Amino acid sequence: MEYLTRIYIYGGVSVKDVESSKFIKAYAEHLKRGDKFKEPSWVDIVKTGFTKELSPYDRDWYYIRAASILRRLYIRPFTGVGGFKKIYSKKNKIRVKPSHYNKGSGKIPRSILHQFEKIGIVKKTKKGTRKVTSLGRKEMDAIALKIHKETQPTKREEIDEIDELNEIIEENKETKEEEEQEQEKEKEKEN
Repeated sequence: MEYLTRIYIYGGVSVKDVESSKFIKAYAEHLKRGDKFKEPSWVDIVKTGFTKELSPYDRDWYYIRAASILRRLYIRPFTGVGGFKKIYSKKNKIRVKPSHYNKGSGKIPRSILHQFEKIGIVKKTKKGTRKVTSLGRKEMDAIALKIHKETQPTKREEIDEIDELNEIIEENKETKEEEEQEQEKEKEKEN
């Protein structure tokens, strides 16, 4: 019954139906505008992993990472901090030495998940993994629906486009017929 209600309210659009980059950008803006989710004081000096030399250049990187983590948790529930360390891992290639696989930072996803737990968007399971709550799903689906409406044309717009194309085709047919008639008249005058 909950699924049917969600389809009725949100038009059947979920996070999976929207392009990931657009959703992450929109949800990061949503988090930034809200007053519940705060970035920690260490955000401007922390590296995102062992393989990195500097902290990210983008000032909003923490919100973007939070939106990315929440989207991944929506698509693949029951992921823990260790899973996110693997997801954000990278190959470490330093000079002549052979490259090694290094996991990403654990502090960043842990702090993000703790904040989401305080807000009520994510909850911890008995095994220590996390999953998105129904409140979090509703919020994410609402943003996905907003993006879907912005990117997808409405039925009326599609019908108008089809009508315009049909009018152009008819005009082209009429002009071709007129040209053919004029050519026939010219041929008759020559004969």
